[in-house]
Amino acid sequence: MASQAPAGVGHQTETHADDRDDGGDWDDDLVPSRSGRTRRPEPDCPVEAALAAVSGRWATLLLRELMGGPRGFTELRALLPELSPKVLSDRLRALRERGLVAVERQPGFPVRTRYTLTEAGRALRPLLIELYATGEVLLRLTSAAAPPGPSPVRRPPAGGPPLRPPPSHCPGSDR
Repeated sequence: MASQAPAGVGHQTETHADDRDDGGDWDDDLVPSRSGRTRRPEPDCPVEAALAAVSGRWATLLLRELMGGPRGFTELRALLPELSPKVLSDRLRALRERGLVAVERQPGFPVRTRYTLTEAGRALRPLLIELYATGEVLLRLTSAAAPPGPSPVRRPPAGGPPLRPPPSHCPGSDR
């Protein structure tokens, strides 16, 4: 089915007067500026921008490791051994595209590549610290309310002995 729009006219976004406003009952601690006073997710909302910066599997762990200073690809692989080389390359590329990571190619043979945080990447440090602290609180508060069920997957520390499954407290279990 063909579009009913005249030739040369693309999709249009309808904006409503009440999508962003300074009126209403905004919590000034949660929404201190007009850019966050929106009724739907907007890319220029500060909260959405911060969440987009750290979104994606492995992003927070890579950012954490780069907070310690420039790192090479092999060094990042050693620090995050369960991260495959392909996924590491993809995640580093995504962080570069977001303007959070810079790449330095060092002369010589073999060519060495170092990854370092940009100013925008370093600005995420307080957010990562707060996310960690909040996550600890949420895990503590929600674990008491979690229904009984299978235990989460336990992984051995890098280079350590394999972990044994925890004993089951279910009646009739072989463990």
